Amino acid sequence: MKRNQQSIETAKRYIAMLGYIPRRPHKITTSELSAKLEAAGLRIDVRSIQRDLNKLSTNFPLVSDEARPAGWSWREEGPQLSIPHMDLSTALTFELLSRYLSPILPRKLHAHLRPNFAEARHVLDQMGALPLARWSKRIAVVPAWQPLLPPEVSGPVLDVVYEALLSAVRFEADYLALGSDKAKRYVFNPHGLVYRQGVIYLVASLFDWDNPMLFALHRMSGVVLLGDAARNLKDFDLDRYINEEHAFEIPSGATLRIELRLAAWLARHLGESRLSKDQTIAPIRGSDQFRLVATVADTAQLHWWLRGLGPDVEILKPAALRRKIKADVAELASMYR
Repeated sequence: MKRNQQSIETAKRYIAMLGYIPRRPHKITTSELSAKLEAAGLRIDVRSIQRDLNKLSTNFPLVSDEARPAGWSWREEGPQLSIPHMDLSTALTFELLSRYLSPILPRKLHAHLRPNFAEARHVLDQMGALPLARWSKRIAVVPAWQPLLPPEVSGPVLDVVYEALLSAVRFEADYLALGSDKAKRYVFNPHGLVYRQGVIYLVASLFDWDNPMLFALHRMSGVVLLGDAARNLKDFDLDRYINEEHAFEIPSGATLRIELRLAAWLARHLGESRLSKDQTIAPIRGSDQFRLVATVADTAQLHWWLRGLGPDVEILKPAALRRKIKADVAELASMYR
């Protein structure tokens, strides 16, 4: 009975040790392993840990460097052992996370998860005959706008901004506003990040001001992490800021009650993806076109959308919006004469 209990304790220790060892180029020393094992309730001296590691390295791809003290790692090539073994659902989740959410992960976290991403792909390849394993190869996300190459953001900017947001502290940076020739130095209080059409935006307030604003990370430089706590905005909610306050829409007026004449294909499309909850669409008698009525926010995004539809939409009301688009179309026509 005593021998069985010792075997169980040894197995528990081996499993814990294998789970604590990172993949190269990261490493862990025997002293660090001892501290982690003790925190997990597994007391063992450093000399015994060294003997365990030598035994494990004969059956697992573990390597030790030549440093003093020596550091242990999993080899870089191949999937890292997962304890417990990564199941198919978890592998699919990691694969989709790697494919679609990598740009908004802190770089340190992304580096930490890289072995999980590699193992997820290995699991999906090994179990490719199962329907769930084939899921990642049968889906795609396609942008609805003209594809644009995302602007590059420097590593230091990403590291400082993400760390400031995680730790709720201020940072200082030069910011070149769109349309400006010279950057200005600001102190930022970070409140959230938004990834939109390949661009990463920081929602932040400046200095001791209370109004949140949007700042594109690729326009930042000279970032310095500050030690003081970021200014807390009472009742700030990122989802409400984006959706209710229309943070990404350039307002050009109040809410509009619009009336449009639509081509048949556009009427079908907007019947499926509505402009607003109160939207109505009805056929126009004696015509193959349709009339749409809806209440929408008067934004630059609305104007861009209407202009982009060309002759497939005609603005009937309100008159001011009709005149504005008519003037834009006239100016565009004059450019192509």
